[in-house]
Amino acid sequence: MPMTTPTVKYEVKDRVAWITLNRPEALNALNREIQHGIGEAARMANHDDNVLVLVVIGEGGRAFCAGADLKEMSARDFGATTDEQWTLSGSQEIYNCKKAVIAAIDGYCLAGGLQLASRCDLRVATEKSRFGMPEARRSLTAVATVDTAEYFVPVGEAKWILLTGSHMTAKRAYDIGLIQALVPDRAALITHIEWLANEIKQCAPLAVQTLKAVIDEGRNLPTPPTGVRPIDHIRTLTKDAFDRVATSEDRLEGPKAFAEKRQPNWKNR
Repeated sequence: MPMTTPTVKYEVKDRVAWITLNRPEALNALNREIQHGIGEAARMANHDDNVLVLVVIGEGGRAFCAGADLKEMSARDFGATTDEQWTLSGSQEIYNCKKAVIAAIDGYCLAGGLQLASRCDLRVATEKSRFGMPEARRSLTAVATVDTAEYFVPVGEAKWILLTGSHMTAKRAYDIGLIQALVPDRAALITHIEWLANEIKQCAPLAVQTLKAVIDEGRNLPTPPTGVRPIDHIRTLTKDAFDRVATSEDRLEGPKAFAEKRQPNWKNR
């Protein structure tokens, strides 16, 4: 179901939901309106059984997202960490999405934009793209939780990103594992994203959701009860998800499609 707001476009094509940040004149900066739009689009994708993959991309070719709208921040007091600030976060809805989420990065990916990309599962970028967390240069602090680089790049690289506030090239971002693929230009970006989404679509959607849940639980594992090993704690926390896969209709469709030498028709149930 198409959804368009002044700042966010949402469209589903071939079981892939595309969320397009549509403030190119402001380098797709995150104001309240665009955050709400991202959140609503992510919730729609999350609850649509027809959607198997979600892609987040920026309009215009200059930026994926240049971060928070500092003009809006200067007009309002976002000091400390307010409840309102969190409820506005479409980035959190991206992280909460059970489907596989890909960030298609073309141009600047800075501050809150890099946090948004980091909350996606996979990141692909064009060679001209630039990455950075310049919050410290504005007396702000990047949120050191699931959305910052220390969770998937070496700690020295994460500190370089956070403590210098400098930009890095897409090549360097690829070399340290911040992004998973590097492509020449926007046309190649779209082609690669479509290929990658098709690769994911070949997998049973409930299996993808369960594997993603296991990985994310392992990264943010609650303290296990005394005497319980972390690996056993993860098994307990993800048992319902594994059971859902083991009892799903799709568990029969996979072997049947293989035997009949055809592509599986996943029903997401």
